[in-house]
Amino acid sequence: MPAIVRIVDLVKNYYLGGQTVHVLQGLNLSFDEGDFVALMGPSGSGKSTLLNVLGCLDRLTSGQYFLGDVDVSEMSDDQLSEVRSTYLGFIFQSYNLLPQYTVVENVELPLLYQGIKLDEATKSRCVALAELVGLGDRLDHRPLQLSGGQQQRVAIARSLVNDPHLILGDEPTGNLDTKTSVEIMQMLRELNRSGKTIIMVTHENDIAEWARRVVRLRDGRVESDVRNDTRTIAEMGR
Repeated sequence: MPAIVRIVDLVKNYYLGGQTVHVLQGLNLSFDEGDFVALMGPSGSGKSTLLNVLGCLDRLTSGQYFLGDVDVSEMSDDQLSEVRSTYLGFIFQSYNLLPQYTVVENVELPLLYQGIKLDEATKSRCVALAELVGLGDRLDHRPLQLSGGQQQRVAIARSLVNDPHLILGDEPTGNLDTKTSVEIMQMLRELNRSGKTIIMVTHENDIAEWARRVVRLRDGRVESDVRNDTRTIAEMGR
């Protein structure tokens, strides 16, 4: 599989009160199309910062970030916004749903931000995605009428509406109980098996086991990079 993401000598610093905080220190990583990667590491290791850079939510200080063959580190803010809305899908720990919107309307949001005219065709697609994640009987419900797991399912459907090249998850099971976490990870694994590339941050080893590859960061550097592909489902206790 070709690399969908490649970062070269990636450095990210923050400047706080005259002090320089070195968060990412010369990372070199490549992620293949169709892979499922868990980013792990202790607090302050740089995993969330790396996810923000990959999601074009934050700029790197130096180095290069290739999304496919394009160096997005050279892009303008408007171009980065276009990349976020067209090529990337996001799943957040806090769901980030609009409380006044229904399930279908929340799924539609990325299309609205792209300036796409919402019509019966787009609504049908959003309904189909809601049904895909098991919310066919909750289409007109609002977030406060849904459980945490159901809200995360809405977030997953929303992440798929623009048919993204890459799905980025920031602690996608962080607010969920064990049973619901397993259901969400089963869903993400099925999406990965269908061809979606997923990179997620997690601090939980049992969640990382669902991924095909685990990259651990420490002090802004890669501590280990291990594949889970050789482990069987039985060994994982699934």
